[in-house]
Amino acid sequence: MCRRMAVEAAFTKADANGDGKVSKDEAAKLPAIATKFDALDKDKDGMLSMGEFMTAFEAPTPKQ
Repeated sequence: MCRRMAVEAAFTKADANGDGKVSKDEAAKLPAIATKFDALDKDKDGMLSMGEFMTAFEAPTPKQ
């Protein structure tokens, strides 16, 4: 399974109510996301979109 598909599957599983976003309560079941929730929530709406969620799994950019 490719990485994107795995992340999408994790997002879908985390989105318990199926509204297309992951709330802080839903994210609490995923410690790796919960600890970074506020930093990932770029628009500060208290929810993670698929795009915001995916940034948690992006490889860090090497420093030059």
